[in-house]
Amino acid sequence: MAIKLRTVYYATREKYEMKLLTGSSGLDHLFSWVHILENIDTMDYLHGSEIVITTGIGINSASWLNDYVKKVIAAGATALIINTGKFINEVPLDIIEYCRAKHFPLFTVPWRIHLIDIIRDYCNRIFLSEQISFNLMESIKNAIFHPERPELYQQQLERNDFNLNGSFALIAIRGHDFKIQQSELKFYGKLQLDIEIQLNAYGFINSIFEIEDAVFIVINNSTKLRQFANSLNQLLENHFSNYDFEVSVSETVTSITKLHQAYKQVKYVMNHIQKNNSNSLCFFEKNGINELILAVNDFKILERTAQRILSPLITYDRENQTDYVHLLQLYLRENCSIKSVAEKTFMHRNTINYRIKKIKAILPLDLDTNEERFRLTLAFYILDII
Repeated sequence: MAIKLRTVYYATREKYEMKLLTGSSGLDHLFSWVHILENIDTMDYLHGSEIVITTGIGINSASWLNDYVKKVIAAGATALIINTGKFINEVPLDIIEYCRAKHFPLFTVPWRIHLIDIIRDYCNRIFLSEQISFNLMESIKNAIFHPERPELYQQQLERNDFNLNGSFALIAIRGHDFKIQQSELKFYGKLQLDIEIQLNAYGFINSIFEIEDAVFIVINNSTKLRQFANSLNQLLENHFSNYDFEVSVSETVTSITKLHQAYKQVKYVMNHIQKNNSNSLCFFEKNGINELILAVNDFKILERTAQRILSPLITYDRENQTDYVHLLQLYLRENCSIKSVAEKTFMHRNTINYRIKKIKAILPLDLDTNEERFRLTLAFYILDII
């Protein structure tokens, strides 16, 4: 869990006599840990987005501090704190100018300040932030799975600046070869940190949590949802391409009490729309059938209806090792065109004709009427969603 540098700086600058030399435009960046590094050659220990502290004890040349600062910035650190008064009396102007050009926050604290106090303080703030994040995740899950019990989520969300009557949307990230519980802690930490940085750049009130092997993001007041989803998808393609991550996006719902609807939508995108789409980024799009099915709370009723309509064909396939169910679904999807089905299945038109006639004989329905075709199409939609 990362926290915003600006918040911590303004809360502690007087206590630790901390002075910001330059880089105020970088105060809204996040940091995830604090390190004391005195050796230029130890920069490999940085994962990115840390606050780095140095006393300058390792200085061995006139160019040491200049080289050190450049390597800290190149390593992706969030900020640098220089402990002045013993090994470094003051920070040279050329280093300040370099950090200004890089929009990199550069601080000093006097020698009389104990660095261990700063580290303990900042790490405790990170731990507290992680606990708050965990409580927030539980509240979000309660809002999704128990929307009828607002006492389980409303108070916690309001304390964390969520606008309960504002808009909400859900984004899911799932990889083909990605298992959260089996992934390396370092890798998953970087994935989550990169997502948090992206969310912070858009200024979203948000929560990140996991269900099974998917990462979910809840966004509040999501006015730039599509823009953010595109930038998130680009981030995953650029930095995590080995995992073939797919990004599924719900529509915007109008309050926290409707977040469960957004969850149904994003699950539908993950399990069905992504299967038939070559793009890694997919959005839930309104169409009458999807909206109708997802609006029903009791999926068992829908499942029984679909099974009743298609059960004769399902039973026949099971007993005769045929695949008439999938053939019928394709036939309906292709607007009952024998020619189109034949082209897609690489079968002769006479073969398709024979099998469609066989299907008509098995099902107690008339495939030549719009009403019966609609019933069958609806049954397939239901089974796809469930």
